[in-house]
Amino acid sequence: MPVRLHAALRIAALSPLALCLSQVVWAQAAAPAGDSGKALSAVNVIGSVDQLQSLDFYAPNSSAVIDRNAIEAIGSRKLDQALQYQAGIVSEPFGADNKVEWFKIRGFDASVSIDGAPTTPNGFFVGKPEIFGVESVEVVKGANALVFGAANTGGGVNLVTKRPQKTPGLLLNTELGNRGKRGLGVDYNGVANSDGSVYYRLVAQARTEDGMQHGTEMESYYFAPSVTVEFSKRTALTLLGSVQRESGTPTNGFMPGYGSLIDTPYGRIDRRTNLGEPDFDHLKRTQATAGWLLRHDISDNWSFAQNYKFSRFVLDQQNVFAYASDNDRQALRGYSYTKGDTDNHFLDNRLSGSVKWGDITLRPTVGLDYLKSDTEGQNNGFGLVPNLDMFAPVYGAPFAVSASPYEQRLRQLGAYASAQLQVGSNWNFNAGLRHDRARNSVEGGYDVSHNSFNAGAMYITSVGIAPYISYSESFKPTVGVDSDNRPYVPYEGRQAEVGVKLEPSWLNGGNMTFAYFDLQEKNALAADASNVQRQIGKRTNRGFEWQGDFKIQRATAIKASYTHNDSDQDRTVTDTVRTPLIPRNQASLWVSHKLNLAGTNGLTVATGARYNGSTVDETYYPGRKIAAFTLLDLMVRYEIDRNWALQLNARNLTDKTYVSACDFYCYYGGGRTVDVQLQYRR
Repeated sequence: MPVRLHAALRIAALSPLALCLSQVVWAQAAAPAGDSGKALSAVNVIGSVDQLQSLDFYAPNSSAVIDRNAIEAIGSRKLDQALQYQAGIVSEPFGADNKVEWFKIRGFDASVSIDGAPTTPNGFFVGKPEIFGVESVEVVKGANALVFGAANTGGGVNLVTKRPQKTPGLLLNTELGNRGKRGLGVDYNGVANSDGSVYYRLVAQARTEDGMQHGTEMESYYFAPSVTVEFSKRTALTLLGSVQRESGTPTNGFMPGYGSLIDTPYGRIDRRTNLGEPDFDHLKRTQATAGWLLRHDISDNWSFAQNYKFSRFVLDQQNVFAYASDNDRQALRGYSYTKGDTDNHFLDNRLSGSVKWGDITLRPTVGLDYLKSDTEGQNNGFGLVPNLDMFAPVYGAPFAVSASPYEQRLRQLGAYASAQLQVGSNWNFNAGLRHDRARNSVEGGYDVSHNSFNAGAMYITSVGIAPYISYSESFKPTVGVDSDNRPYVPYEGRQAEVGVKLEPSWLNGGNMTFAYFDLQEKNALAADASNVQRQIGKRTNRGFEWQGDFKIQRATAIKASYTHNDSDQDRTVTDTVRTPLIPRNQASLWVSHKLNLAGTNGLTVATGARYNGSTVDETYYPGRKIAAFTLLDLMVRYEIDRNWALQLNARNLTDKTYVSACDFYCYYGGGRTVDVQLQYRR
């Protein structure tokens, strides 16, 4: 999309709001609009810009909310798996990984937050959230600094953790599966006093599982207590805490192109081959968090909310990996070593309200957030290791390990203001502005200020068809240095989007979304041979998405998606190539059908298909294509009675062997996993 269209969308989306934003007054709001039109519902996203409505279906942007039932249905054990049936998302491009999440939205990295607080990944200092402790996943697609604060160009993914409810409940979950998978989960919700003003929740999970490569495995333990105290009808405080511990031998997905993408006289490298050092490689990671969510209703129409989270991240990780080959049998290898800790403090304060003049309703929000992130320890991103025979590996060759002091200190202050405007029953508008001041205090770091803007407009017809336009920007400070010890500078993104949302009566309560987007990022990261990414000039993606969720009959539900990407990135100031990892075409289909069986609560059978089109790596493997692949999934859930259920999930049902992508390194996709869960609920 030309720059002129970016500017036109920006002006067109903003102009209807400009006058009303200047007239915000402290006023009493009347009742919401009647049922004659599609009004924006109050979407209360704790820890983000409260009641932003950006996740409402009738908001002028692309977003999705994946609830707990959908997470469980597809057998998700990680966040990247929970996103696999969403349009515009490339999940697990680096194959199955037992130590971290991998996904891209609209061709770009996306930010992850938990209860609205950023997770601040920093090199190897990055965690893997426990999906059993998550109630829902909120996704905003594309550059947008307003919904979950400063974010990567791909958008934001917010995990809403399980929080106390006023109704007591218990879930016991046991699981068994291939690759030695064993797990036990407990989720208990209780009420502490007679008037129900204090209630609490205890969530715990323990799991062990082998990785796809020989000699890899991981144990994880998670415990998250929380309590809510309602001091009055207007004031409530929720205290949240969690401790997560992981220990084991991490998966090692790095493969030379020769032997994985490229045939050899000896065949292809077996996907289960570990090109690391199983007796040397290890991961020990502890994540602990503590914080609160405070909400006070000042009046019927105005409220104040505060979100604070402290997190501590302790890491001891060392990995041997293959970075190339001798084009015969030998893998050339290196190691990475990181040992240290990260402390984060995040505080977000916001005031939101509602003002009404006749058939015009304005919902303004203003806020201020602050992030303090300190990382220190020892690090070596690349050290040499003796070669290994890729087709008959023998481990144990000695090598020396060294590391240098590593320190990163990030300070970020953000101020934001936004508003949603509803005019009658047909028009919805939004606009917002965010200002960030970010400072990275390492030698040669940065001290920058940046303004991010977003605006959108939607017209809602009486037949459930709603066209919209939007423009949005993002800004994301980052920490770390490249292989030449140059500190990374913040990412800057912008997106123009036009689309239409449909919720007609003939879809039986379902909906569809069509969207065309034009997304650009400055200071994008690209892989290089040092195992430490470098920043390039610009990356772009122009694409089209379709997402549909609907029912054929009462018992049959369908979720389908299609995405087309046209993504390019600068290689030099004069050379642009197609972006690696990102297919031109993606599609998914999930069909579930429930059978009513006498004496039971029913049997649900679901099948899924995920298509990932061919990709390229024009920098390191010019003229070669990484072949497209289609993976099949299966779910069978038997509701024995109102309390007991048995569920089977199989992912990559046919156990297809495939290369998922290449970006200097190549990666095998995950093989078949099968697990069975027995659940008790009351």
